[in-house]
Amino acid sequence: MRSKHFACLGITAALASFAALVLGQSASDSTARVAALRTRLANVTTRTTRVDDINRIENLQGSYGYYTDKMLWDEVVDLFADGGTLEIGPSGVYVGKDSIRKYLLSLSGGKQGPLPGVLNDHFEEQPIVTVASDGQSAKGRWRLMLMTGVAGSGSGGNWGEGVYENEYLKQGGVWKISKLHWYANFIAPYEGGWLNADKKAIDEYALGKGVMPDRPQSESYEPYPGVFVPPFHYKNPVSGQ
Repeated sequence: MRSKHFACLGITAALASFAALVLGQSASDSTARVAALRTRLANVTTRTTRVDDINRIENLQGSYGYYTDKMLWDEVVDLFADGGTLEIGPSGVYVGKDSIRKYLLSLSGGKQGPLPGVLNDHFEEQPIVTVASDGQSAKGRWRLMLMTGVAGSGSGGNWGEGVYENEYLKQGGVWKISKLHWYANFIAPYEGGWLNADKKAIDEYALGKGVMPDRPQSESYEPYPGVFVPPFHYKNPVSGQ
């Protein structure tokens, strides 16, 4: 479809040149018109590339959620750029693939892959992706909904919710996560719901087990029932503010 669109633009340019000759337009008028068509073609090409970038970033983040569901940590780590960072709630900041891998493995007792009876579903929703003008970096905001629990544990399951403000880099033509930061809003028991939200549940979910972060938590905030709005990386699409 895209190649057909570009072909049509090429035909349009040729017809414009022909029309200029037939109608007796000056050479300068014809040149200006061709230049305008070339500019339009360049703009269309840029817009098409940006749409493709956004699609690829959304697929990247969605893949992160699916791999995390099943604790496929090697696949998760492969999504990060070299020197990328990960920060989950109050976990602190883990820098680089080796550090991120150690943290993730600590959450599952050093094991990788789905564990019997363990539910760890991550729903990545409401994407807002902003690609930089040079097309080499981007930022994205997402809402994460969680369902976690261990069958037969007697403790019941949990709901969870929070917001990502992430950053991405294009390296070798491939989009990768350069900064993943999840701001925890709440984790609460299924029985009683978010009216019984407990900060200790966030700590249990997010803090590494026997590993230390490379940097402390980047921002201090109170989860629900406290009020905190993670800073928006983008301007209001209507007001521009």
